[in-house]
Amino acid sequence: MRSGVNPAVQELLEEIARAKARAEARRQQRDADAHQQYGILRRADGTVELREPPAPVAPEASDCCHSGCTPCIMDTFREHLQQHERQVQVLREQYQRALAEGTAAGSVWHEPHGAPCGILDPLKFVAVRVMHVERGEYWRMFVLEATSNDFVLALGEHIHIRAATGSSGGVVTRPFTPVVVEDVAGLPRPHLFVRLYDNALSRYFAGVAPGDALSVRGPIETNEDLTRAFSGTACVLVAGGSGIAPIFQIIRFASLNAAYSGKRIVVVHCARDASGLWLRDEIARLADALPRMSYHPFLSRDASDSAAPHRRRLSAAAIRQLVGAETGARAVVCGPGTFNSAVAGWLRGAGIDDVQRL
Repeated sequence: MRSGVNPAVQELLEEIARAKARAEARRQQRDADAHQQYGILRRADGTVELREPPAPVAPEASDCCHSGCTPCIMDTFREHLQQHERQVQVLREQYQRALAEGTAAGSVWHEPHGAPCGILDPLKFVAVRVMHVERGEYWRMFVLEATSNDFVLALGEHIHIRAATGSSGGVVTRPFTPVVVEDVAGLPRPHLFVRLYDNALSRYFAGVAPGDALSVRGPIETNEDLTRAFSGTACVLVAGGSGIAPIFQIIRFASLNAAYSGKRIVVVHCARDASGLWLRDEIARLADALPRMSYHPFLSRDASDSAAPHRRRLSAAAIRQLVGAETGARAVVCGPGTFNSAVAGWLRGAGIDDVQRL
């Protein structure tokens, strides 16, 4: 160890180096696999061959952070292994039929245990460099050195970020939803919005600077069917702070589906002040595809921003006013635990029984 280097910093640097090495090894393996075909193949002499794909590689014991993640990286591996075993069994049965019939199905199988989305890997943490940081009093916004193809997240999917949070060697893993929007240069890149609290993970994020690397794995699926919110007469989406990122994911999904173009969508975004109203310009640009969408910011601190007319905290009365006499509406709320509990109660008080909490 170099003299004068904080042990926690040294440990983090070593972990990032190991993550980079693993990511490079996976990239090389993917390049090799891209030229390899798996399945039931016909040889030049007319006979058939069964070429089974490799099983997913088990995570290392150190890849589990023991923080109670749902799903755990070990659970994800077991699911992929079971999927691999089922698909291999199907291939073997098809191969036996091909031998008996003298024909080949000609099936080809690439990446049987979950196709990696760009640089993301659902079973391994990879290092992703931070290009740019915007700092607020109680938040950080990170632009990641990646493209839209590197962070392909379906509706409801997110990532896990792992961080060493102190000299005691503690490691924390938490879920986040990066949003791909244009950066200042007009290029689509993943943006990560983080609300800072008085805890070790927030202190870690407060110190992240351009050029640093985040330890990331994903995509991670959610158990929630978020399209359910659009099956009611109206869709009410309530975000607290950085919870606007998953909510924006839902709004963007709706904007790309013509079936939802006529749906009444009420978007409520709560923040301490106007600097925390992330993605409001991007939401406004989706209004053409969603003409019945309305956006309502609420600030817990007084503000002079004309774009934020609701300069008060969200309340049960405000929810009732926004929902109006609508019956059969459904809602999604995303924010801190106490925020979600309070807003879910207010929504039920306004006549919305189906409330999904993220």
